[in-house]
Amino acid sequence: MELYQSKNNSGYITFLKEGHSFKPLALTLEELSQVTNEVQPAKVQKLLDQAKVQGKDATQYLTTLIEFSDDYISTSKPRYMYEYDYSVMTSEKQKEVYQLAYRSDLYGLMYGISYHYWKDKPKLIPQETKTVLASIAKELHALDETLSFYKTSADRQLQWGDERSMEQLKSIILNEVKLHFNKIVEIKSEMNL
Repeated sequence: MELYQSKNNSGYITFLKEGHSFKPLALTLEELSQVTNEVQPAKVQKLLDQAKVQGKDATQYLTTLIEFSDDYISTSKPRYMYEYDYSVMTSEKQKEVYQLAYRSDLYGLMYGISYHYWKDKPKLIPQETKTVLASIAKELHALDETLSFYKTSADRQLQWGDERSMEQLKSIILNEVKLHFNKIVEIKSEMNL
């Protein structure tokens, strides 16, 4: 078990350190939040499609990072996440944050906005939607800053390899991203799609 734990921790650190940036998605959402009626619909649709892809990539990165956040308490029993994608979680906190990551997913939101934009005559993004997109972009910048801070800690973990502090780092990161996910879920709930 210790060998597997060490392997999992090494993968986690590498994945965290080499990980995804949320800035491109945040910038795309900011650009969409500032779209005016004069912008060509094809350009707006291109931005919406770009946001869908970036949102899907962000969720994939975050759910994988969470899946690697296993803790190795002797009482933990791995369990499948049947309702999502058969990933394996070892703690209730890990499972909760994983579910929040899916609830904060932006692909579905962007798909809905894209559908309504394409269907509407004239093609407009409502001000309410622009406000939500700007708020989500702000939260994505904050998430990116949080993970960037922990990438530095990841370098130290790779250098020193202390398993106890590794488990603490995973727990802290789960708690931190949970706050961002909750905020994004709250912001998304303000929209009526």
